[in-house]
Amino acid sequence: MNITWDTRYPDPAALRREVECMVAAYVDALLRKVPESGLAGMYFKGSAQKEWTSPLDYVPELSDIDVHVLFDDDEGAAKYLGTPEQALELQAAAEAAYFAKVPRPLHVPRPQLLVLNSFLNEPDFVQTPAEAITVLHGRDYPEGAPLEADRVRALDAKRLSGQAEYLTRFPMHAVDKPAKYLREALRGIVWRISPTGPRVLHVLGAPFAEVWTANRTRVVALLEDLGESEFADRYTQFYLSGWEYFLSGYGDHDVGRRALLAGIDVIRRGIGIADSWSP
Repeated sequence: MNITWDTRYPDPAALRREVECMVAAYVDALLRKVPESGLAGMYFKGSAQKEWTSPLDYVPELSDIDVHVLFDDDEGAAKYLGTPEQALELQAAAEAAYFAKVPRPLHVPRPQLLVLNSFLNEPDFVQTPAEAITVLHGRDYPEGAPLEADRVRALDAKRLSGQAEYLTRFPMHAVDKPAKYLREALRGIVWRISPTGPRVLHVLGAPFAEVWTANRTRVVALLEDLGESEFADRYTQFYLSGWEYFLSGYGDHDVGRRALLAGIDVIRRGIGIADSWSP
């Protein structure tokens, strides 16, 4: 499938600059609100960090802008971001910094701030390959305990299968979100869709480092190479419909619903592949 940045889409370089400005706004805000000694590191990762070969690789205001924060100690999040007042103060500072850098943006990138300390304490923490991480401040991205390759593949299968519970909840999650509220339903599903492609590839036998450093254009190509053309098509349609919804000014709610249905098909196929997998 040949999808290119044609004239229907905004200039990707301009979008990339706005993403970088949002990332910088959160780095600036954190460094102003948290003593530098309290911040061990800040990192940019996820689809927005990778190369954008085609519009699949970044969808404005749908794709997450993942900023991971590592506090110097595990109580840092509670100390500096533990109250509503602290959280909103940081949010306001980042917002002001962003619009100071980009007064008339093409879009407002959607940040997702995650505290890395909590992930590091999980027994099944799997480190993202270094190529897919940009260090924004402080030390290198921390390494988790080494896990055997079969165990990591089993974890990916488990996470795919675990989405069955979400599917049972989805109808009542979506049924009362018409018109502008449809964006809430998309917000609830988007973070489930993006990792489904790499996880499916990994369960099907592709190397871990390859699938987790690949952008979505490459993920789709790898899925097609492995005979998962229908899955690749629905994965593609989720993101292209997300683009259409954005370009419509969120006015074409039918295309928003098409994005949701494509996403549901992606999750269903991921569950099916995981449930048929055996070590």
